Amino acid sequence: MTINQKDKQIFRTLAKQYREVAFLDTHKRTIEHWKRINSLNPIRPMIMIDQIPWHEMNVNDELTLMCEDELLKSLEWKMRSELYKWKRFPCDMAFYPFLQVPKVYTDTGTGVESHISQDEINYSEARTHTYSDQLPDEAALEKLHNPVILFDRKSTALREELVNELIGDIIPVKMSGVTIWAAVWDRIVFWRGATPVLYDLIDRPEFVCKLMKKITGIEMDTLDQLEEQNLLEYEQDLIHCAGAYSYELPGKDFDAGHVKAKNCWVAGAAQIFSEVSPAMHDEFEIEYMKPYYERFGLVNYGCCDPLHHKIDIIRKIKNVRTISISPWANVQAAAENMGKDYVMARKPNPSFVAMDTFDDKIITDDIKTTLKACVKNNTPCEFILKDITTVRNDPQRLSNWYKIVKSTIENY
Repeated sequence: MTINQKDKQIFRTLAKQYREVAFLDTHKRTIEHWKRINSLNPIRPMIMIDQIPWHEMNVNDELTLMCEDELLKSLEWKMRSELYKWKRFPCDMAFYPFLQVPKVYTDTGTGVESHISQDEINYSEARTHTYSDQLPDEAALEKLHNPVILFDRKSTALREELVNELIGDIIPVKMSGVTIWAAVWDRIVFWRGATPVLYDLIDRPEFVCKLMKKITGIEMDTLDQLEEQNLLEYEQDLIHCAGAYSYELPGKDFDAGHVKAKNCWVAGAAQIFSEVSPAMHDEFEIEYMKPYYERFGLVNYGCCDPLHHKIDIIRKIKNVRTISISPWANVQAAAENMGKDYVMARKPNPSFVAMDTFDDKIITDDIKTTLKACVKNNTPCEFILKDITTVRNDPQRLSNWYKIVKSTIENY
C-alpha cells in the first residue's frame, strides 16, 4: 500500500500530538481511580462525556480530516476526537500509552437486516425511523442463521506493518479486537419495529421464546468464533461510555494469544423493555441472556431504560458490576435497591445541555440529588453524560457541564 507524502506528514504530526497526551503520568492516577470504583471501593465519583454531536463541535477545524487514505483517516479521527475532548472536557479520560488499530475480519451476518419503511424525519437534529417487520412469523425465523466470522490475518499484518512504519517510532501500535454491545433486543426492534415486539410479548409469547432461543444460540456461536480467532479485546478503555479499567480483568489465567470472554467486559441492555414489567423483563431477557453474559468477566448492564425497580432481576446475573440509571429512573430507589453491591452509572439528562438557556442550577441540583442518594446507601457512582443530540451549536456547554459536575462533587 502506497501512502502519499502529504498523508505521512499529517499522520506523523498528529501522532506526536497524541503521544504528548498519551504519555502523561496523570493517566496512571485516573486508571487507578477507575480500578477502584470498578472494584466497588471508589476514591470519588467518576465523570465521562460520550456520544457527542460532533457535527456541532468543529472549532477552528480541529476535527477536519485531512488524510486521503481511508485507514489513516479513521485513525486520524480517533486521535483528533480524543485530543479534542482532552483539551475541552477531559473528565476522567485515560489514555493507553499506545495507539489501538482495529484487526481486520469479515462477518457474513445473521441473514436479517433492518428495513426502514419511511424516510428519515429530521427534528432538532434527531432522526426517527419506522421499521418494516422482517420476522413476522415462525417461517421467517428460518432466515436467521449463524454468521461466519473470518479473521483476515494477512490484511491485519499488513495494516500493522503500515502503521508501525509510519508512526512506530513515535508511539507503539497495538492491534485491537472487538468490545461487544450485547443488546439483542435493540437488534430485534431494528429488525421488526417497536410495536410488533411489544404486542408479541403479550399475544405470542411462544413465538418470542422461539425467537430468543434462536438468537441466543447465534450469539453463543458468534462468541465462540470470536474467542477461537482471538478477536476479543481485553485492553478495554471504555465499556458503554464508562472507564473499563479493572483489577479483576483480564484475570490470572489470561493468555494474550487466546483472549476469552472471561477476560473482558461486555455491555448489554434491553431498552425496549422500559415498557414492560420486571417479571416480563426477567422472562424474556434475563433468563435467555444470563448464560451469555456470564461467559464474560464483568457486565455493564442497561442503557436508557429505567432500571431502578428491576435491580432484583439483574442480580440474577452473577457478574454484573455496573448498572445504568438513566434520566428516567428514580435515583433514590435505584441507590436503595443497589446498595454497595454495584456501581451506579448515573446518566444525567442530556437535555440540560440542549435547552434555550444553559442553566447551571438545574445541573447542580440534579448531581446533588444523585450524590445524596448514593452517599446515603454507600453506592459507588459515576456520572456519564451521553446520548447528546445537540448543544445548540455551543461546544462550550460540554466544558461548562464538566466543570459544574466536577465542582459539585468536590464541594458536596
